[in-house]
Amino acid sequence: MFKLRSCAMAAILCLQPACNESQDRDSLPSPAKRVVVTNTKLEAPAQFVTRHEVEKGSSMYQTLKSEGLLPQTILDLVKTAKPIMPLQDVASATTFEITWDGPERNTPLKLDLRYAADSSLVLERKGPGLEWMATRIEHPITVVQKTFHGFVSNSLWESAEFVGMDPSLITSLAEVFAWQIDFSREVKRGDRWRLTVEQKIVDDKTIGWGNILVAEYENDGQLFTGIRYPAEGDKAAYYFPNGQSLKRMFIKSPIKFGRITSGFSRSRFHPVLHVHRPHNGVDYGAPTGTPVMAVGGGTIESIGRNGGSGNMVKIRHNGTYSTAYLHLKGFATGLRRGSSVEQGQVIGYVGATGLATGPHLHFAFYENGVYMDPLGIRFPAAEPIARNQLSKFNLLVQNVMRTLPDWQLAQQDKPSQDTRPGDHDHTVIR
Repeated sequence: MFKLRSCAMAAILCLQPACNESQDRDSLPSPAKRVVVTNTKLEAPAQFVTRHEVEKGSSMYQTLKSEGLLPQTILDLVKTAKPIMPLQDVASATTFEITWDGPERNTPLKLDLRYAADSSLVLERKGPGLEWMATRIEHPITVVQKTFHGFVSNSLWESAEFVGMDPSLITSLAEVFAWQIDFSREVKRGDRWRLTVEQKIVDDKTIGWGNILVAEYENDGQLFTGIRYPAEGDKAAYYFPNGQSLKRMFIKSPIKFGRITSGFSRSRFHPVLHVHRPHNGVDYGAPTGTPVMAVGGGTIESIGRNGGSGNMVKIRHNGTYSTAYLHLKGFATGLRRGSSVEQGQVIGYVGATGLATGPHLHFAFYENGVYMDPLGIRFPAAEPIARNQLSKFNLLVQNVMRTLPDWQLAQQDKPSQDTRPGDHDHTVIR
């Protein structure tokens, strides 16, 4: 009996430290208990993002419907987006993303649409009622200066392609010197050019081009320089380094790019009538639909069909000068007799109406009602830089001329006559 009590007591004594130790552990924060508490928090459902594109011939509504969105949901999206970007105006090839509540794609939570290079539309469910809300996101545009130079071996367009320049900038270059050079007929092999232009970048991608800040074109040995002043704003224009304006009363050609097929003549064999008669104007050969510009500002004196002249526009520029544009395919929208037009404004499109053997523009120029050869007239320049702006302009000239690449580069990088764009990996972009 004594032994039994001793064993029991010994067992109790042996268990006492373990019990005390257990009590001590229970009095401290338990890691296991903390983990359990953390795991009881609610987690947001896993989201799932899908990417889509509006196919050609389709619409945003059809695309969303094909991805499983309910008609009512689509109508809610259309209504919410309308103040920022009407979804019915979304063009084909536009890409967008949909964020869903999970891989099962039961409920759309967000739609992210990049509708312009620098703008996005975000439609997202927000608030207690998870109503759709629209936000416009502006992507910052970085503007840097880019320089190009070229040498005309075969054509002006090819000289741009050869050095990796967007050919659309050739049109901008032609606009700078539109009063000095007729790019339809005066471009010569051996001409060279260089320019500094604003390049617009979003997310490390070029989205377009801004203003040409300075340009030089050497045409048949004669150098022309154009400097934009002021660099920004609607009143900016191009000037020679001495402050004289490049702008004249009339630009040299009503077509940006084309070719002269027949010049001004007091006696020319008419290809349709087969008789000799005066050719009181200049013919520009160009594809049907080529835009035709007013060479100067003025008022439309007549517009419409005019016998053998076909569709014709006649513009009175002032009390002395008038111009006429014949054989047009059609007229620019909104023009009528008495309409005011600006220099360089598109007034019609090349055609072959009236007595014409093919698509071309007949351009006539009048001085005091008398036909004149438009290719042989020089007109006064517009106003030069104002005297109180000369110091600022001269400083700009010094700075901007330093940005141009060296002329020798254009000479060194000229293509051989056998070279075609794409036959080389040489790109000059500085």
